[in-house]
Amino acid sequence: MIGNDIVDLAKAREESNVFRPRYLEKICKDTEISIVKSSLYPVETFWRIWTMKESAYKAWQRNLKTIPAFNPLAFKCELKNSKEGVVYHKSSLLSTKTTQTADFIYSEVISTKGNRCFFGSNEEFLDLIKLQYTLNSVPELNKTNLGLPFLIINNKLLEVSKTHHGKYQVFQY
Repeated sequence: MIGNDIVDLAKAREESNVFRPRYLEKICKDTEISIVKSSLYPVETFWRIWTMKESAYKAWQRNLKTIPAFNPLAFKCELKNSKEGVVYHKSSLLSTKTTQTADFIYSEVISTKGNRCFFGSNEEFLDLIKLQYTLNSVPELNKTNLGLPFLIINNKLLEVSKTHHGKYQVFQY
């Protein structure tokens, strides 16, 4: 399964006040609110939880082939350490890995397939795919009827999860 999400922290600071009235309650379960409020870095902790939920949602949406309808409260995050976490949804769970810098927070679903990720533009990503798969031409990034990105490589479907926020864009495949 694939799913990823990124938050540009500078853009998030400009556009979002995560501590405005009732905002946390719309996104986080009580245990998550406690984690955020007790953190030394509450804003960054909130965005980590957000990216974990969003990446898990994308993976479940793709797996279940459901129409887009993100409900953050349907997901519960558990932070294992500074990088690893678990997202629960109904009776299922997905493991996530988070990369955090001073500039962004990026989370992705961990898969047994050993998925790869690429930070860069659409053009750079497609050029990379052309080289990795020794293609004669640059492939075209397509979307399913549910809006989920994919590529056709040598007559086989390659699922892609794409996230972008502010000046960052990441592909998981």
